[in-house]
Amino acid sequence: MMLNKLPKRLMRPLVTVLLAMPLVFLSGTNASWATEKLADKTAAQAKNSGKIRTLALDSLQGGGAADSKVKLKVTATAYNSLPDQTQGKANIGAWGHRLKPGLKAIAVSRDLLGMGLEPGTEVEIEGLPGRYQVLDKMHRRWARKIDIYMGVDEDAALAWGKRPVVIRWENQDS
Repeated sequence: MMLNKLPKRLMRPLVTVLLAMPLVFLSGTNASWATEKLADKTAAQAKNSGKIRTLALDSLQGGGAADSKVKLKVTATAYNSLPDQTQGKANIGAWGHRLKPGLKAIAVSRDLLGMGLEPGTEVEIEGLPGRYQVLDKMHRRWARKIDIYMGVDEDAALAWGKRPVVIRWENQDS
């Protein structure tokens, strides 16, 4: 049975919702409370484990292809390809990608690599136009953080500062 393959941390909330669904439909009330309860519990578990994955519950309720996107709140800073801001070659990323002004690229903290943000993954950053590609990784001291590449425009990077953002990307596991 497919339920045996689910991680134990997801099993209890999913069973709770599945058992409650017939009661909700028989009573004719709104089922959103069950989805919200499951989402809250899953978010809490994800925060504790440092991982966030989308659930298939949305597809059971008529969700579409957009449900395969992973959404995560991270801290965003900005960086430049200037020699005084790095060790080694300033315009070469950690995986050997050449960085040049005008390129929409980000560096990710290493904990995000395990969540599916692999080299080349395209990411949407809430509040910024377009899609950014993961082309660099950050030092292992950082967690749940991205660094937005801003070419050689040091003033733009300083103006960006440090702020929380929500990022979205396609979940390759679905």
